[in-house]
Amino acid sequence: PSTTARPRRARGVVAFATEAGLGESVANALKGISVVVVGDDERANDAVARALATQLQYSPVSVPALIASSEAVGAVEADEGDGAAGLDADAARLVIENSAHEQLSTFLRLCVATCGGGRGATARGDCWAWLFGSMTVWVDIEGADVSAPQRDAYELSEIRVVVKDYSDFDGNVVAAQVLSGIKQLVDSDDQLCGKKNLYVRFGCRGDWPDLAPPGEYAGDAAAAKAAASKNEGDK
Repeated sequence: PSTTARPRRARGVVAFATEAGLGESVANALKGISVVVVGDDERANDAVARALATQLQYSPVSVPALIASSEAVGAVEADEGDGAAGLDADAARLVIENSAHEQLSTFLRLCVATCGGGRGATARGDCWAWLFGSMTVWVDIEGADVSAPQRDAYELSEIRVVVKDYSDFDGNVVAAQVLSGIKQLVDSDDQLCGKKNLYVRFGCRGDWPDLAPPGEYAGDAAAAKAAASKNEGDK
């Protein structure tokens, strides 16, 4: 596979790196920043996230597994009369997925595998505000439909790995290339991980990469205005 590291979406080919201790070196440079893997192939996302977790000594997390668990709980609640009866299944799944990413955005040292199939929040860009605080990786399969709309969302990723021969796919090989890409990014911008940490502390507001100081973000002003209007209406 080939790798592209893209600080602010600028592309540059990263050579395959094999030096010992790369995972430990990258983990130290990340300063706890999590890694999120996106792409249409859910199995590939999971394999790469797990391989990265091993190399970085992070914890692997599967968003599809979290959704399945939440849906199972929801089914039980619905049977007991506590669920949201009549809620569209796709809409309910999207709500769960967004909620999962929102919660995961507050954790450190995770390797997160996202949903595939060109569906869901990461494919539509709905939840990218929760992802910008992590290092984002796109596992792209050569031969995929380049006109697919979800590719616009995946283009927001900072690292892109193109898998040229899926029949010979190896999550560990792809993970090694991802680590090389991350190393290039943090070497070229020693403020990147600190800035991502700050973005998370500000509440993942969606203003990446141009962070506004607290109180000066347009979204904060809009939220404050909406709250004031609601309070006025409640009087």
